[in-house]
Amino acid sequence: MTAEAVESPAPAASTGGPLLGPLSWNLVYVDDLAAMRAFYEGVLGLPVKNASPYFAAYHTGGCTLELMARKDNGPAAGSPARGWDRNRVLMSFKVENMTAVVAELTRRGATLLHGPSPTVSADGLPPEGQVAQFIDPEGNIFELCDEPLFF
Repeated sequence: MTAEAVESPAPAASTGGPLLGPLSWNLVYVDDLAAMRAFYEGVLGLPVKNASPYFAAYHTGGCTLELMARKDNGPAAGSPARGWDRNRVLMSFKVENMTAVVAELTRRGATLLHGPSPTVSADGLPPEGQVAQFIDPEGNIFELCDEPLFF
């Protein structure tokens, strides 16, 4: 893949602009909403945007993260799988100081799976930053990145 292919624009909509806008929302189905809220609010420190007994939504910059009580309707309902075998979803959060944030999350009880390590490029480009991957209490992977990842 060439650099030109990486930077090519999204297909245009009938208005002449990009077909899709920025990512605005991520939803993670959870089995134990109270435990997951304790982790995402207490350990990760995400500010609550809105919540009910069935969901919690968080400010994460330009994108909302929502935890939704599964109620047997999620894609991995009843699955004992963890990590990549669970649902193959990864959320990545930008951080300013990788070393400090990894140390603080580990101190707060988050489980570090990998890193910090240089970013990996599928097309052989040199690393432009670092990533660290953690796992939440229900087995979903989330990542920290200190440089925006562009593909």
